[in-house]
Amino acid sequence: MLNNILKVYDEDLAKGALNQASIAEGKAIAAGSTQGALCVNAFAVGDVSISNSVTITVKHGDSETGSFSELLTMSIEATKSFEDGELMATATLPADVKDFVTAAVTSNTSNSGEIRVTLGYLAR
Repeated sequence: MLNNILKVYDEDLAKGALNQASIAEGKAIAAGSTQGALCVNAFAVGDVSISNSVTITVKHGDSETGSFSELLTMSIEATKSFEDGELMATATLPADVKDFVTAAVTSNTSNSGEIRVTLGYLAR
């Protein structure tokens, strides 16, 4: 049970092919008032090869359609490879996160595979 990660269905903060320079923000997801019980997970979709580093910028804001500011950044180092469904990076949301979060991914055309950035639940 310790190695299981609960995945949220169809609530992606960002999702797309890593052979693009950037992946636009996904939809804003409610995450406020969770008292540090959520994390952000980046999963490999298909086999992934990282030739140049990937940066995931998590942003938060007060409303679903309002402006968002940077909350945290996660990095995936170059020369890494991942299998389908493998966790590539994770970070815990702070207790003072605003009501909504989203994410954007900066990548490189030399990378291959896809990424899915989504919220996860931490065991309590």
